[in-house]
Amino acid sequence: MTAGKEEDSIPHSSSFDNKMENDSDSDEEDSIDLEQENEKVKPKYKTIGKAFLLAAIIVAILVVVLPTTLVDKVKLKTDGVIFRVAFGVFMFCLFVCLLFIYSLGQSQAWEEPNLNDIHLNFTNITIIVGIIIEFIQICSFSFNSLSEFTGSEILRYFNYVAVPFAPGISFRVIYWIMFVLAFSPYIFVVTVRLILHFMTRNYGENYTSSFISKYQQKIYSVLWFLVNTMYLPVISSMFGGEDCTIKSDSDSSTATLDSDPKINCFKNIHIPFMICSLIALVMYYPAASFAQSQTQNISDIKFKPRVVFIFAQLKVILAAVTLFATTIIEFYLGAVLAVNVAFLAINIVLKPCLVNWVNRLRSSLFSLSLAATVCSWIAYGGAPKIAPLILLIVSWVALAILFYLFYKFEPTLSDTLISLGLKKNIININNNSSNRNSKEQELNKV
Repeated sequence: MTAGKEEDSIPHSSSFDNKMENDSDSDEEDSIDLEQENEKVKPKYKTIGKAFLLAAIIVAILVVVLPTTLVDKVKLKTDGVIFRVAFGVFMFCLFVCLLFIYSLGQSQAWEEPNLNDIHLNFTNITIIVGIIIEFIQICSFSFNSLSEFTGSEILRYFNYVAVPFAPGISFRVIYWIMFVLAFSPYIFVVTVRLILHFMTRNYGENYTSSFISKYQQKIYSVLWFLVNTMYLPVISSMFGGEDCTIKSDSDSSTATLDSDPKINCFKNIHIPFMICSLIALVMYYPAASFAQSQTQNISDIKFKPRVVFIFAQLKVILAAVTLFATTIIEFYLGAVLAVNVAFLAINIVLKPCLVNWVNRLRSSLFSLSLAATVCSWIAYGGAPKIAPLILLIVSWVALAILFYLFYKFEPTLSDTLISLGLKKNIININNNSSNRNSKEQELNKV
């Protein structure tokens, strides 16, 4: 009887193994089919993206030609409206181009955050410094130079980290520096390739290979700095070349560049600024937005590509409202508040970094930035003289203590939830939903 049972069990187990093998084979076939479908879809996305890039170039020509041609033929206010609409369409076309070519047309596979330790090397240190600079840049938008924040005027100087110029002659100097930096990623990559080509021809492939392995981290770190840390300064400076204000009175109308009020818009010296800003935005904005996620490959501190893409677009919004809506304080502070809330919510919910403590650090920094914006609202509302600054200091200290205690006792809280059975129930609910989804997929296959 026992032998018979064993004999009966053998074919049963083998059939089970065969079923598992068949299932794994079918899963592999499904994944291959999915990859093939994605490869078929990508060219469609890229074609659409290229079409919008062409449209952006055509609109860029109109941005220059229409206002400069009509400046003496129509009312200056009408000319300004045409310019702003055309520039808005130009930026929209660039965004759609970026969306289809660099985001939807790329693979977005990613791992869940599971690291706590990183290597102490040049690349990781550069990214950590970049995260701190990013916080200063984002937080600085809370201190608008035209919005009252009595007692903390010195904090407004931090905005130069994001918008690196003041109206006047300094704008012209900074503008041309940032214009060159807009092409610096291309210049840097071409220079590195030429150097490697020279090494290969003169010293051989082995020497070049050892050079790359030795300096690869530093090369990627420099490129990451150019497309990430310098992203806001370059974009905001190029916007500064297009930021015109039209003032009208009973006698006449004037259009001047806010970044340098001595420059009259749509004529003479402003035309080179218009052309160069449009060229720099075409070359830098899409490529830098994409390269931010691609230059982090050799670092331990990696971020989900699509979250990096979203964050880059939110930074563009901050730069745009700073340059084009500075005088509309309610709209400006409302936009900054909304963007800060978005930064914090996305970071908490999606946990975009592969390293857990980096997600915690950024959540803490985004919270401090949000508190600064709220204090700016209070200051704008007519609070007593030094109150907003005191409130800012108190809120930052309170948030720092709160985050420290929360992250320190988080394991204890997790153990408490497990002991109460709450976390287990949540896990069971998630497992049941995933099983339900897999069964639905099997039924769809049938």
